[in-house]
Amino acid sequence: MRYGRLCSLVYQLDKPIGTSFGDVEFYRTLLAGVGGEILEPAVGTGRILIPLLQSGLRVRGYDTSTHMLTICRDNCASHGLDPVLFEADMVAFREPAAFDAVIIPAGSFALVTGRERALQALRNIRESLTPDGRLIVDVEPINPPAQPEPLRHWWHGGDLITLTCHPGPPTDPRCQISWCRYELWRDGRLVQAELEPFTLQIWDLDEFDDLLQEAGLTTVAVHADYKVGQSPTADTEVWTFEATNRDVSRLPTRP
Repeated sequence: MRYGRLCSLVYQLDKPIGTSFGDVEFYRTLLAGVGGEILEPAVGTGRILIPLLQSGLRVRGYDTSTHMLTICRDNCASHGLDPVLFEADMVAFREPAAFDAVIIPAGSFALVTGRERALQALRNIRESLTPDGRLIVDVEPINPPAQPEPLRHWWHGGDLITLTCHPGPPTDPRCQISWCRYELWRDGRLVQAELEPFTLQIWDLDEFDDLLQEAGLTTVAVHADYKVGQSPTADTEVWTFEATNRDVSRLPTRP
């Protein structure tokens, strides 16, 4: 996924800073008391980053999309914030023992496609954590769409942006593939279009737990639908794994 100019702008218009699905409050709760640095890969427009910074947490962020980073920097500046933001990829980036926590909200880890690439990304994260550090990562159960999604649209000043998405060919049963076309209309004329291939890796609970273990991480909790301590059920829409790079048998039991 490239997250080009129009795609990034649509994300900003659809989920502006201040939008929460319960995830902002959830991450604030889990990160309360973290004194060291926190890293957010796939930081996007800063929807999670900015409220965490406003809470007094020390957070750095990166993204593979220069367009997303530009919007994120603008959003931070408009809120009087100037965090470290940079371009990087989860499969390649690591900074040994630098972070007390790494967070990947909004299901963004599914953008890392292929089991080996996902495993390498998690190994990089484990290496980047301090000995007591935690990874907190959202994983969403994914059901591939059978039909094209309805047309969506947003106004940006006097410009109209439209989005149409169609299911891609079922080449991999472990991936959801979509083709998304973004169009910018001005005065009734099409002035720009972007076609984004959008591929999400599909995981189930046990598969992802096994992947964490293979990467050297140990799951300490799986929270359901942004409710701390709530166990997943068949109807859960978001699983949030909380994992550490330490042997949990040596850790005190959470009250």
